[in-house]
Amino acid sequence: MNVLRGCIVVFWLGVLLAIFMDLPAPFDRMLLIAGAVIAILHVLELVGFAFWIRRHGVFHWRDALMTMLFGVLFLKPRMHAVRRAARA
Repeated sequence: MNVLRGCIVVFWLGVLLAIFMDLPAPFDRMLLIAGAVIAILHVLELVGFAFWIRRHGVFHWRDALMTMLFGVLFLKPRMHAVRRAARA
């Protein structure tokens, strides 16, 4: 799981490089398009998660930041923890 999170951080760093630097021809467009698509998907996850977690617990700005960065890799364990806390 940590290796996957590390790969995601490297991906977002690549997207930032593509935004601020001139990369070779095919990579700059591919990274920008992939970053935009993934960012849109993470926004949709964030909206759905925010509504769900507000019904079951507290939603912090850290949750929003981590969801935008890691997406489902952050959401899945967080949702399990909230469900376990609700049962207890």
